[in-house]
Amino acid sequence: MKSFPAICAAGCSLVMLLIFPDAAKEAVISGLETCGKIIIPSLFPFFVAINLIVELGAIVALCRILCIRSAKFAAFIIGITGGYPVGAAYIAESRRRGEISCEEASGLLVYCNNSGPAFIIGAVGTGVFHSISAGLILYAAHIISAALYGKLLNVESSESFCSKEYKSADFSSALTTAVKKSVSSIINVCGFVLAFSVVLKLLNANGLISVISGKMAELTHTQLKFNYALITGLFEIGNCISEMQGLLPSPLNMALAAFILGWGGFSVHFQTLSLIAETDIKTARYIIGRFLIAVMASAIAFLTALIFRI
Repeated sequence: MKSFPAICAAGCSLVMLLIFPDAAKEAVISGLETCGKIIIPSLFPFFVAINLIVELGAIVALCRILCIRSAKFAAFIIGITGGYPVGAAYIAESRRRGEISCEEASGLLVYCNNSGPAFIIGAVGTGVFHSISAGLILYAAHIISAALYGKLLNVESSESFCSKEYKSADFSSALTTAVKKSVSSIINVCGFVLAFSVVLKLLNANGLISVISGKMAELTHTQLKFNYALITGLFEIGNCISEMQGLLPSPLNMALAAFILGWGGFSVHFQTLSLIAETDIKTARYIIGRFLIAVMASAIAFLTALIFRI
């Protein structure tokens, strides 16, 4: 009985694929283009760099020299600069090497896995709103909301944790291992991008998203495009940004963008779960935490846009 809803969903997906095969084909082609033009070029170098840093033992060295939980600070910096799901990849690898505790890794996963500046400022700020200022406001809201969650809402042990038995690898073997792990990670990421591209395309093919967004527009007196982008963004962030094209940088639209960027979409969440699958990192508070961060980012962006009238 516990599996019944999942079985029904899988059965419905199969039926939809049989009814709309051309839509599924177009979605896969579009997803492959996204992976080839955006996902792999932007994420793969970060994956290699992060894995290389971990393999060489740089974080453990800092932990010992500074006598602080440097892995926590490094995770936050990587999380707000690397983009989804680079932060999760770093946290998972740090946990595998024994550089952070299970409890600490579970907390870090919530607020150290964020969208990167290139995507927020470039794709959203300039690409959607045609404003660098809008992009900077969204990025600032993204950082502040993550930091607030980590400082105020995250509960973890205050005990400093650092592996004392870790031995770093030489550069050649570290680079080899880093590349192999990065290839595996990027395949997982692209796989989920393709899967959710198909899901959204099938939902679009039967008009379900259009109907729901239309009803929401009537109830909330907001633009149809606004609601369409919101529903799309719950599933996949890339498609949502495409749907937001043409929206003005009003406080409400800025709040929408900030919410979607903070939430990340189910596609990102499944990417994250795949990266930590072989660790003991707990995910009980991950979804709720991401939702709270998204709400805080949305409120910050709304108030900032309202005050500065961008």
